[in-house]
Amino acid sequence: MNTEHKNINDIVPFGEFIRGFANQSFLTNAELHRIMKTRGIFFSFHDKDIMVPVLQTLLLSPKEFDNIRECFNAKEDNEKRISRTIDWADDQPLLRQDILECQLDDFIRKNLPTCNLIKPVRLYAVDNNPKHLKADIELERNDLNKSWYEQKNIFKASFEFIKGENNRGEIKITHTAPETKTLAEYAVKIKKEEFENKRMIIDKNAMKKILFKDFSNEDRIVFLFRLSTHLDNNIFKCIEIGDISLKPENESDLPEKISWMNHIKKLLMSGQKLNETFFIKENTYHKHIVIWSIDAKFDYIYNGTKGECSFTFGFPDFGTKQKFDSEFELNLSLSNPKGIHLDTREKKILKNKLLEEMDKQKLIVYNKFVEYKIKKG
Repeated sequence: MNTEHKNINDIVPFGEFIRGFANQSFLTNAELHRIMKTRGIFFSFHDKDIMVPVLQTLLLSPKEFDNIRECFNAKEDNEKRISRTIDWADDQPLLRQDILECQLDDFIRKNLPTCNLIKPVRLYAVDNNPKHLKADIELERNDLNKSWYEQKNIFKASFEFIKGENNRGEIKITHTAPETKTLAEYAVKIKKEEFENKRMIIDKNAMKKILFKDFSNEDRIVFLFRLSTHLDNNIFKCIEIGDISLKPENESDLPEKISWMNHIKKLLMSGQKLNETFFIKENTYHKHIVIWSIDAKFDYIYNGTKGECSFTFGFPDFGTKQKFDSEFELNLSLSNPKGIHLDTREKKILKNKLLEEMDKQKLIVYNKFVEYKIKKG
């Protein structure tokens, strides 16, 4: 989440200072055009390459700069969700006073030296349910190498331990930045070790992740596309596949129709209805294609609220680091309710609910996939 410079109330930037500020992604072209219209300045093309140089020449009033600041502060970071299944040892509650504290300061000093915790991290029972524990993380990052408006940022995260029926459960990590992901994963690791030491988990392999390497090329495509276009629920209806991240399989000879991929290391396809592309639609090509991420757009209906949302499904660490043990993540990148005005807090609650519902669908699809693989042998 963007946080303001400590002296923001004492300055009104102009020239080069306002250029970098206005070029940030938090201020959209439409918002910048709206701000410029209040000055009586109109543009034929709503392009920052045209509008920002004009903004640089202006001396803004404090009120005009406040309008830009509102855009800066209103943007929430997209939450990404990692979830894992776990088998607990017995049917006893998770809530125990001796496991609630989370000592993370030493890890932060050694591994995240530009960060510090805003408040202590401690597990608590969600809705007074002793079988559902959660801890919230607020991490402040200070980076003096950044521009004046980017030096301090606050990122939020959480991790949860859930015990369901028949001692089956879930571990969930929700993060907004690499730093919070690193910290939450470490916290989960040390808490899992505590649960093992207290015999609340007997099998050290009780926690199961969804990893890139667990799938063949063909199976990974089936999993990702079933999660987008074959959901059996009353909340989400897929409109289209918008983006696909892929590469050719290096260890196989490509069929003639896709031989043009031979010299491609990475390919991001962006468009509409990409699932109807011939080498996606025809499964004979699937073993020759490595797909690690797709973006899907959905219509949704949730508690009477209708709208559109976009999810990214995939294994992000494979795309950036070629890690074959990359873990599956959900990312709700866009949510637009229709016919209703929601304030920032209400939008955040709705996004959390949609992310939670899609996470449930992911588990259903993955469990069906595992059953299919077992039957197939």
